[in-house]
Amino acid sequence: MIQETKQSQNTPVIFEYPLREQIRSFLRLESLFSLFERSRIAVHPDNHLHALKLLFEILEILERGDTRSELIKELSRLSLLFSNLKENPNVDSSKLTNFLGQIKQLHQWVLNYEGKFGDKLRKDPLIETVKYRASIPGGTCQFDCPDLFLFLNQSSQVRQQQLKNWIDDIQGVKTSIEVILRITRDNGCWEDRTAPLGSFMLETSEVTFQLLRVRLSTESQLFPEFSCGKHRSNIHFMRFNEFHKKIAIQYPVEFELACCQ
Repeated sequence: MIQETKQSQNTPVIFEYPLREQIRSFLRLESLFSLFERSRIAVHPDNHLHALKLLFEILEILERGDTRSELIKELSRLSLLFSNLKENPNVDSSKLTNFLGQIKQLHQWVLNYEGKFGDKLRKDPLIETVKYRASIPGGTCQFDCPDLFLFLNQSSQVRQQQLKNWIDDIQGVKTSIEVILRITRDNGCWEDRTAPLGSFMLETSEVTFQLLRVRLSTESQLFPEFSCGKHRSNIHFMRFNEFHKKIAIQYPVEFELACCQ
């Protein structure tokens, strides 16, 4: 996936590929939460209808996956990892204490959450109705979903606040994922690499990586495709031709790679 950042014409673009199913789920949720927030703070009713549909996607992922146990495991791992740094004289003890406090708070939130993440939201009358109607092509029309039509004709402030109230119920999930992915990304170091004839192979049998990150110049007009297995990962660089059909690159490509554990 492409990491969502504000891009200028000359700003490099970062592509990310998860090597573990857990990280794959976290990246999807991170993307949906980010899109939801941008739609929520907008003022047009269309943005808020889009925010609702994004909320439905978030709830679907949380319902079918075991996100709670995954978060508990990862937050426990981070707590132990950073607790071991307390005796390191090169570590800022006050920042470390604050960070460990945040991890502990998130861990307690996950443990204390009643039921499955988002259960309260799934039972909300408006969410329940609109989610069903949204699954039908054109089902959110005014005559099909008058309660949604009424909601979208409230003031933008009322709609924004209601969307915030809904997402606040699972805010701890969003914050936990942000922390986990930030630490994961930060432990990868950028290195200059070259892909001969547009392809690059990385051996992963000795070290278990969680995430691969590729940084390319936007001017290159290239994007990577990944094929990853247990022992090695391959990166193939592609571009679009004039018919918007992707074709493989057959020349050396300079790029930056970060392998995150």
